[in-house]
Amino acid sequence: MSDERLDSGAFWKRCISDVLRDGIPDKWVESVFDGGQPLAGSFLDRLSSGATVLDFGCGLGRNALALATKGHDVYVCDVADAGVRYCEEQAEVRDLTLKSVGYDGHEIELANRSMDGILAWSCLDHVTLDWARELSEELTRVARPGAILLVSFDEDKSDDPDSEARILPDGTHQYFGGRRIGMLFRPYTNAEIQSLFEDDWDLLEWEGEDTTVPRRGLFRRG
Repeated sequence: MSDERLDSGAFWKRCISDVLRDGIPDKWVESVFDGGQPLAGSFLDRLSSGATVLDFGCGLGRNALALATKGHDVYVCDVADAGVRYCEEQAEVRDLTLKSVGYDGHEIELANRSMDGILAWSCLDHVTLDWARELSEELTRVARPGAILLVSFDEDKSDDPDSEARILPDGTHQYFGGRRIGMLFRPYTNAEIQSLFEDDWDLLEWEGEDTTVPRRGLFRRG
């Protein structure tokens, strides 16, 4: 089995390309800011008018477009370039402005302390634990003091019976069979999620117990 097929970035590039070819599911269209998500509403309420916001792991841009529609200065990044391009195209159609920034899976091409808000929706659970710690430091780096961060961690659901995974030493699931081949997913406890941000962020609101999904947290940069 080639290393590329087990590379998380390669999986998401393939996934986005397949979705754009085969049709975008409804769940990939509706923004979390339009679906009655309590913490998403709190995130918006805490942003100042025209805030500078990063949609980290933007996918096809459903949330970034919603934030831009609400008048915020939105930056997007994702390992899947095709998703970022689609997001930019949709922004142009809607006469919105988005700014894409480079992201290689580890470093975000943004200046230190440049963001008022950061959205990391269902992306930090698709890397290993050490990788997630690295990314939490990167998100902290680009956040201004007082910035608001919204994170979401989902359950590991699959409608593909051929999806098989091996469990890595840190508990991350690494898929080697079915449509999910190459995808990483790590189940988290609440304490593990909160520990990713405990040194530099204050927890404002929390949603979900260890036995339920999804889990979501709203934090403020100290």
